[in-house]
Amino acid sequence: MSERTVTVLLTGATGYLGTLTLARLLTDPAVEVICLVRAQDDAQAEQRLHDTVGKLWAAPDAAIYERLRAVAFDLTDPPREVPGIGDVTHILHGAASVRFDLELEEARAANTATAQVVLDLARRAPRLEHLLHVSTAYVAGTHRGTFTEDDLDVGQGFRNTYEQTKFEAEQLLRREAADLPLTVARPSIVVGEAQTGWTTTFNVLYPLLRAYSRGLITDIPADPHAVVDVVTGDYVADALAHLLRATEPGATHHLVAGPGVTDVATVRDLAAEAFDLPPAAFIESTDGIPGPILSLLGYLNVHASFEDRKARTVLDPVGIEPVSVTAALRSAIVYGLASRWGRRPVARDAAPILSEGSTA
Repeated sequence: MSERTVTVLLTGATGYLGTLTLARLLTDPAVEVICLVRAQDDAQAEQRLHDTVGKLWAAPDAAIYERLRAVAFDLTDPPREVPGIGDVTHILHGAASVRFDLELEEARAANTATAQVVLDLARRAPRLEHLLHVSTAYVAGTHRGTFTEDDLDVGQGFRNTYEQTKFEAEQLLRREAADLPLTVARPSIVVGEAQTGWTTTFNVLYPLLRAYSRGLITDIPADPHAVVDVVTGDYVADALAHLLRATEPGATHHLVAGPGVTDVATVRDLAAEAFDLPPAAFIESTDGIPGPILSLLGYLNVHASFEDRKARTVLDPVGIEPVSVTAALRSAIVYGLASRWGRRPVARDAAPILSEGSTA
């Protein structure tokens, strides 16, 4: 590898955000990417990565594979050294389990212990310039009021083991990574891309929207004044690529909706209009709500707002800005219906661009 080549070590490449960020990294011909992929061997890892690239482009340019390498590597059970670690200049750690129903120790293995593995890899990369860890704005947990980019432990509780173990991962980083060029990015709820709604992951708000569209939800135990903070995948991926390559390490950045944030009542009314259904009624009781749905309804009872001053300082000058929550959700609903909520997916570059004012 040339000394002028930027070599990125990427975890989570086969996930939605990892896929979008990989696409952005590969647009620069000076960038080579080593993807750590959970697989039995490198051949299986390469196949999974090829499948991921196929989700981005219906007819991918064969030349990109010359700058792309898959390495079989399970972060929860690291088996060996990473070939080429001596060439790595940047690390983006985006791998995580976003399941909310994991037992605490299982979630810690997926989200906290893996952060330590990545720190160990970073210390074995002599050319390392920047380590970017992808966390979540919901390390704020049950905190009420403003949560800043400098905040972490403010005495909050947590809605689920995902939030708790991402919080614990950040605690670990603050303790253990003082010698490393570390940046932390905290996205809020991530949905499909702004112009098309395209996504490969239908979680958090998507199951609620799908259930409501089918008439399975008529009442919601939610606070109509609670905060709904949603960002599109393209905004987060653009921000991650820029933070990794073009900013100085050392800060925490909230990748959130900012002034475009809204409340639960507005989201309820938007969904009712999109699906041509009566608006769901707000109730207090959770009796009769299925467990899987109940675990998601916590995100309709959030009372934290996320300050993003540091993110705006570095992203505004290059035009990386979030769309409003309502615009993001409109696109998400249109693509959700068109793709049958993920059962009829299309390649990213084949997804139709939504016209202004498109509705479901």
